[in-house]
Amino acid sequence: MRADHPKLWHPIRITIVVITVWWILFCLVLAPTDNPAAIVWTIIEIAVLLLSPFFPKSMSLLFLIMSQSGPWLIPGADVNSLPGILYTFGMLAYETNNLVALLLLAYSIGDQLFRQLVLGTSRSNPVAIIAMVSLVLMLGCGLRWNQAVAGSRAEAEQAKTRLREMESRNHIAEAIHDAVTGDLSAAAFVAQRRIDALSGGDDGDGSASTDGDDGKNADERRDELDKWTQVNDYILSALTNVHRVIDELDIDITSILHVAGGAPSASPSLAGIANDLLRETYANIARHAQSGSKADLSVILKPNAVEITQINQARTTETDRTQPGGHGLAYFSKQLESHGGKLETTLRDGEWTLFAYLPIPVPETLPPLAGHPES
Repeated sequence: MRADHPKLWHPIRITIVVITVWWILFCLVLAPTDNPAAIVWTIIEIAVLLLSPFFPKSMSLLFLIMSQSGPWLIPGADVNSLPGILYTFGMLAYETNNLVALLLLAYSIGDQLFRQLVLGTSRSNPVAIIAMVSLVLMLGCGLRWNQAVAGSRAEAEQAKTRLREMESRNHIAEAIHDAVTGDLSAAAFVAQRRIDALSGGDDGDGSASTDGDDGKNADERRDELDKWTQVNDYILSALTNVHRVIDELDIDITSILHVAGGAPSASPSLAGIANDLLRETYANIARHAQSGSKADLSVILKPNAVEITQINQARTTETDRTQPGGHGLAYFSKQLESHGGKLETTLRDGEWTLFAYLPIPVPETLPPLAGHPES
């Protein structure tokens, strides 16, 4: 039996048929018949058997019909039919189901008892015949069961292989997000702030630009603006390429939206919390977003707070008891609460929503900004 063939391998069937045909011919030589019609009938039965490896059900059933009806039509036509009957019984048990095998066994028992007790024409031992038929039927059923088990194991191995491949792709996507997306987003924000400052003389928070711009003429500012614009384009192109690679990996993320506003003056610890929460959010999108759906991630930077909003379609197998994030989001929820913030998540009608709010304390006394006298 070959693992890549759904049926008994044809060469094996042909070998069994050849053995059966040889058995019939051997019996015919040992017990020849004087009736030419019986010989012709036997030759036709042999032809049917030779076709049975390619048409197992129909040819096996046809042989049984011929072997059982032959004695009523041609005297002596059933003298050498026992080997073929055993072969076809086994083939039908293999090709069909247990119910057919039981029906064949019941028919064989009934036929032997009828011939022995009623007609008195049986010249063989009915117990031996029934025993051989039972063994052949069990062999056919056993081969069918073994093939079903082998097929199930093969499907299970294929499913495991596909699962390992999907897990590998998910790990790759998560690694890509964790490695580059967060840092690229931060770099894009810095570049956009600098572009705003150079184009409008504003740092994005209402203050005049003082970061090394004093004494620069218009040409110098324009040249620097072009350079920062080019840097920003490179960063956005890199983000697009990351998303394209993930889409080619057939990962769940199709789009991520970054929105930047004003810039808070966060301490390193608060900035670290916000950055780590973003990484956790990216990872959760890769793990739990529904395939082919749109995932939106909004990051709003305010002078006194950071707000993160994530919206995506969760996978259909997830419920309220198996919400994404798990221990990771529980940890960040405690971190945000300890700094006066909050983290809320909901899963409603298959839509996963996360909202995180991290307040950034504003210093009570700020140094006077260049170009703005104290009031």
